[in-house]
Amino acid sequence: MELKNKRIVITGAGSGIGKETVLQMLKYDGVKILACDLNEKNIPVHPNVIPYQGDVSQKESLDQLLTTADKKIGGIDIFYANAGFAYYEVIKNADWDRIDRIYRTNVFSPLYTLVTLNLTRKEPFFFIVTASAMSHLALPGYATYSSTKAAVRSFIDAYRFELKPGNRVMVVYPIATRTKFFDSAGKQVPVPFPSQSAETVAKKVVKGIRCNAKEVYPSFLFRFIQILDRFLFLILPIYQKIEAGKLDSLKK
Repeated sequence: MELKNKRIVITGAGSGIGKETVLQMLKYDGVKILACDLNEKNIPVHPNVIPYQGDVSQKESLDQLLTTADKKIGGIDIFYANAGFAYYEVIKNADWDRIDRIYRTNVFSPLYTLVTLNLTRKEPFFFIVTASAMSHLALPGYATYSSTKAAVRSFIDAYRFELKPGNRVMVVYPIATRTKFFDSAGKQVPVPFPSQSAETVAKKVVKGIRCNAKEVYPSFLFRFIQILDRFLFLILPIYQKIEAGKLDSLKK
């Protein structure tokens, strides 16, 4: 799919991968972007960008976002469900509200949006969702977060077969990305190795759109290790144990 003149909605557009993706998409003529974030002041300022303050964890806010897209940019060609957050923690108690909060943002929001678009839109659309390399390899400290991304990946794998003709989905699997994402996950959160920049991920997202890709792995190293581990069976478990060692400070 070419990006020229496309009508685009991006959530989590005020920071990290979302913000960089907005900047990369603005390189194409005629794009109109409805950029959604909890803090609209962080959204890039540009004549072709319409800032929108919204909480994607709320059904009513998502419904309003879709309605606003029709009014402000005339429809939706591309919807990028990028908003999400993590906990970095040792789980010390069963906190229903804490689990509910992250699932509403990371899981309910993209699933609800995709199903709504698929069932109600007459024009074909390209839906993108940020999953995570952790949906393939759950890391110690990120048990809840990893589970949300695995849920998204599994849903998309099956729901592809229910998409109406012309509708497409692309899942992005970034490794640790050097953004404020880790600052919001907790105090003094170690960034897992390897890591990459938000700009790198955003460029891969744009390339994936233009190639009509079903999956995007911004890190060649992760993809290579993932394939190699199928034969050696040791690399990823050893990596998990290394990351588990970093949790010791939280256990005290």
